[in-house]
Order: sequence, then C-alpha cells, then structure tokens
Amino acid sequence: MSTGYYAFHQHFGHDTGEDHPEHACRILALEQILKKSGVWDHLTIHEGQAAHLPDILRAHSKAYVDELHLIQPEQGHIMVDEDTTMSSGSLEAALYSVGTTTQALDDLLKNVHHNAFAATRPPGHHAERSKSMGFCFFNNTAVAALRAADVHHLQRIAILDFDAHQGNGTIDILQNDQRFLLLSSFQHPFYPYTHFEQNKYTNLVNVHLSQGATGTEFRQGIEEHWAPALKRFAPELILVSAGFDAHKDDPMAELNLEEQDFAWIGQWIARYCQSRNIPWLAILEGGYDLNALARSATLFIAAMLEKQAIQQTSA
Repeated sequence: MSTGYYAFHQHFGHDTGEDHPEHACRILALEQILKKSGVWDHLTIHEGQAAHLPDILRAHSKAYVDELHLIQPEQGHIMVDEDTTMSSGSLEAALYSVGTTTQALDDLLKNVHHNAFAATRPPGHHAERSKSMGFCFFNNTAVAALRAADVHHLQRIAILDFDAHQGNGTIDILQNDQRFLLLSSFQHPFYPYTHFEQNKYTNLVNVHLSQGATGTEFRQGIEEHWAPALKRFAPELILVSAGFDAHKDDPMAELNLEEQDFAWIGQWIARYCQSRNIPWLAILEGGYDLNALARSATLFIAAMLEKQAIQQTSA
C-alpha cells in the first residue's frame, strides 16, 4: 500500500495580508523540503477538490455557513475575529481545504492508500460549530470524522491532535459523542484557553505541556495517556490534526520540541495503525516557522512512508 499526499492550488487565493503567520509559503516550504529530501518521490500526489455542502453541515450550522458567504469581501481583507483574516479567495480555499480532506478520507476507506497527508490551508481545528477563530473557518478534521461515521458507518474513530494550541473547535463539535475519541496534546495554559477541562467531556484525553516542555515530556505524555486510551477504544480509523508549532523555533508557542519528536510521533502512530491494520489520515494544522515546519512535517511524512533511510535525511 502507498501514502497519498493531497494538496490544492486554490489556497493561494486565501490572502492573509502582510506579516500574518498563516500564509501560502507554509505549503511551499513544506513541498520544497519534501522534494529536496526525496520524500516527494515516494508519495502519490493528488490535486484536491471542493467540499460538498452536506459534509460541512454535519459539523457547522447552516446559519454560520451562510454568514461566511455573506461577509466575504470582494476585495481587500476583513477580520472575522482578532486573528482570522478573510480575503476574496478565502472561502474558496476553505471549501477546498474541507473537500481535499474528505477526498483523502474516501480514498483511504476505498483502500487506495493505507495512509495520507492533507496539506490544507486555511487550517481547521479551532473552528467551532458556529464560529471562526484561530485562522480557521471550517473544521476539516471534524467534518472528516462525521463523514466517516455517517457516510462510511464507522463506529470508532480516534482523533489525535498534537498542535501546540488545543483543537477547541473539534471538541466543540464532537464533544461527548462516543463514536469519537479525542486525544489532545497542547501547551497549557495557552490559547485558546477553552475546552481544556477534561472532566467536562466523556470522550477527551488531554496531555498538558507546560511552557518550555521538551520532547521528553511530550513522548512521556503520549505513552502514559494516549496509548491506554487507544487500546481501550480500539479505533477503526485514526485522524490526526498535525500541528508543528510546538517546535522550539516556532514563534507562535513556547514549547521546545525538535524535528525528531515529530518523526517519533509519526512512527508511533504508524506502528499502532500497522499493528491493527487500520488506515490513518493526517491533516495539517499549525506550524509557522517555515524551516521548522518544513523539516518537521517532512520527517513526519517520511514516518508515514515507514522509510527509515528517508527519515535520517538532513532536510
């Protein structure tokens, strides 16, 4: 079986303006290092597609979707919240971000690939049912999870989120739904400062990382908290909100992970999925230092390919 890489050029239309940390060069930097390292040559490349409205409406209210269509500017920029910029091409990019994610999901569940990486922007895991925030409009991961459950009839879907900022939107949409296990690793206390209280939710397991935490604390938390929860839940599918902003060089967080920590989590997930013969899909979330993002995500994707030689590249 193979690893699929899904991306789309429409994200260039999502213009966030000067000095915004979430911009098109994030994808360009990743793909440059994927090609330079040789990882690209081992991937099956797919051009993404736009979302279908019924998929979005499983995760988001119709009023919210209608509002986004109404407020999109014909030119220039507006701020949907204090961090989230919208331009004339943002909504199309967000629709492709969702559609490309569900395209990858469908291919996995048709056994086209055994795992896949969706290089999506805008990201999604901060988008709540009726609210844009944290650079996000639609929640790509939650939409994919609900499609897997409602269309493909899977009963146990695990969502692993290792972004430095907790995926509040995914929790908001999927909270207390026993079809989904939500595993989250994030800096605490830190943005978005909501949805982190584990005892409020029946399907959430947190790994809190203090400011300055290193890969040692990250790996220990995964082994101690995520591993037992996964064993009990026995998922049929794993979705990964893959954020790389916990890297020590990232300006948007205060954690000290390094590239090899992201290689490790990729290997950890790959081993688990291989042992249970289940598919998994990783969806890009954060990561704002271009070099750190590109190197870390390349090693993570190399781990998806299960190619040890590639993982040792000096990319």
